[in-house]
Parts: sequence; C-alpha cells; structure tokens
Amino acid sequence: MRFLLVDDEQHKREAIANFLVSKGVERESIVVAEHAAAARVKLSESPFDVLLLDVLLPSRAGAKPAGEHSVELLRQIVEDGTSTAPQFIIGITADVQGTLDYAAEFKTLVTQVVHFNPGDGVWQQMLTVVLQMLKRQEQAKQTNDYDIVVLDALRSPELETLLEVWPVKLGAEKLLCRNILHRTGTLELDGNIKRVACAHLSQMGPIASAHAAATLLTEYRPRLIVMTGICGGFSKEVSIGDLVIADKSWDWQAGKWTEEGMLTPSVDPRDGAADLVAYARTIAEAVKIAHDRFTGYEKPAIAPKLVAGPMVTGSAVVASKDIQDVFKGQHRKMAGIDMECYGMYYAASNHAGAPVRTLCIKAVSDLADRAKADDHQQYCSYISAAAMFEVVRLHFRNQRD
Repeated sequence: MRFLLVDDEQHKREAIANFLVSKGVERESIVVAEHAAAARVKLSESPFDVLLLDVLLPSRAGAKPAGEHSVELLRQIVEDGTSTAPQFIIGITADVQGTLDYAAEFKTLVTQVVHFNPGDGVWQQMLTVVLQMLKRQEQAKQTNDYDIVVLDALRSPELETLLEVWPVKLGAEKLLCRNILHRTGTLELDGNIKRVACAHLSQMGPIASAHAAATLLTEYRPRLIVMTGICGGFSKEVSIGDLVIADKSWDWQAGKWTEEGMLTPSVDPRDGAADLVAYARTIAEAVKIAHDRFTGYEKPAIAPKLVAGPMVTGSAVVASKDIQDVFKGQHRKMAGIDMECYGMYYAASNHAGAPVRTLCIKAVSDLADRAKADDHQQYCSYISAAAMFEVVRLHFRNQRD
C-alpha cells in the first residue's frame, strides 16, 4: 500500500504518518508533498493507493494556501487523467471554515472530507476503515478465484474442439481488454463443479500469448492455466498425432545471429508445473480410449505416444530441416515447436498474485522439416484436449490444498 500525503503543515503530516505507521504501514510507503506542484511530480513518478490531501493547499513553495489549488489538482487527476488516480482520495483539513467552503466541490472529486483534530479520533477511525479495505483487497489478490483457465491459440479447431470434449457449461463470449475473446462458466469433474474460463488468441505468437495469459491470470486468479492444440514435431522424437508434454519451453529465436548465419542462443527456459507433468506421464490408457473413440476425421492408425520434453516457441513458422539444426544445438531431446507455449509459461512464472500451475500439452500435426498440412489438425486438437482433461481431473482428485 502506498500513500501520498499532501499538506503544508508539518505537525499534521507527522501525526497522520505516525498513525499510519502504528497501523502497520511501512514508513517508506508514505510519500510527502508540501504543495500542489510537488504533488503533481510525485503522482507522475509512480501510482498511489491513497491520496491524503489538505483542503487548503499552496500552489507552490511559499504561496498562500487556498482551496482552488487543491480543486485544480483534483480535477487534473480525476477528470483530465493526467496522472493515475489513487483508489482513495481523502480531503483532510484542520480549518473548519475551509472545510465548509470547499466540501461541496470536494465531494464530487474525493472519497471523503474529514476534519483533522488531534483531540478526537474521527480522522483516525476513517483511515482505519480505509486500511482495512486495502488489506482485504491485497489478501484477495493472493487467493485463487477460478479453478481453471484454458488458453488456446486458435478458436477453430483447437478451442472449439476442447469445448466439445470437456463437459463445460459456458456463458456468452465476452471481450477482455481489447483483444481477448473468452467465455466463463463451469466444468464438472467427478461430480464436483469447477469454475472455468476459456479463451483463444486474436493472433498467434508468443507476445500475444504472454499478454493474454498475464491478463487472464490477473482477471481470474486461477489455480491452473493450461493450453492444448497442435504443434510441430521432430521426426526422431515423435510421429504425427503424438502428444508433447511441454516440461519446459523457451524462445528458440532469442540470441544473436552471427555473420556466418548461425544463431548464438540466449536460452531462458520456463517450466511447466512438475506435478502436472507427472500426472500427464500416467494417462496413456485414457489417451488410448480417447483415440479409439475418435471418428469422422483422419487419425493415426495407433494411439499416440506421450512424450515429455521441451517445446520451443517462436514467432516464425518453421518448415526447414536446416532450422532444426539450430534447435538441436539448444537441446538434444527437443520434442515439439509451437508459437505460444513459452509466452504462457513466462507469464505464469512471473505472476505475482495467487499461486498458479501451468501446463501445455499439444499433439503433433506436422513435422517441422516438411511441408505443412492440416490433415490431422482436428484429431490433434481432440486428443490434446482429451489428454489435458485427464490431467486436470487427476490434479483436482489428488488436490490437498
């Protein structure tokens, strides 16, 4: 919690600051400004949760305090949007007449106006309520809200197929931010109802997936964020239809290209959740059952293998064996390549809110050294969704927290 205390009277500043510290606020989180000009500078430098503002404020150092200076500052914050508006803006004055003169105008711009009197505890009670609200909000950010967020690259066939495979009940599609289309609802797991949000990207690539994942994590604070769909594979490790369990991922394009046309990589791997990877290694029988049930589209003759290994991510489509040599120099057991996994893993690993586990399971729809085809995309979307459903089911069945 960060406070900006704007007041030209030192004794009042010290009394308020000392009270906040006594309630557990770190003194370093209380920033002081003595006039409106200094307050503008502080607001432009960083955001604050609470602004405590003297009703009668000097415009600059040495100027006479007046209500119009405080009102002008507030209008710039609240109406003009020149600075990030604090969540709470509280007018505080020791001048009863000043409060009466400007209270009506302040009420349109601030949360509350209170009278500061060292002899009573009204202003302390008000600040205590604000602190309680802020603490509850901070605590809420550290707890999970939704159970599962699904983030797929494509609406069709990836997400649409998942919604056919998973027993979900979802509401109408909604827009989050400017480009994240998603639906929320429930998922039934072993007779238990879980809250779920399902989204797809507006465009492919690691930047789009990192942005969408970070936004969804902040909005829904899920226990799990997962990704299914299709990927490219490497023929020595996998065949068409095989499932790649991404135990780790990184941006294969990060690094420095030399004059000889070689990439000196700068690998920054991010891991999938170890327990989810472990569950995924055990679902071969469930995958075989799902494979046998699949009809209506082309599918491999035998049930897919489950291959746990790195899935590298890049913003470029790869259909060249020469480029594979670049990959193999980064990790000898590389299994898959896509355009989104690393973005989601990166967002999850840097999420500062409630604990979240992440995993990407994708099925190999093409080999990265051959021409692209879409013969198996429907099947791969289906089998990856079925595999992930089994992982999610195992996770919640064995959940202890």
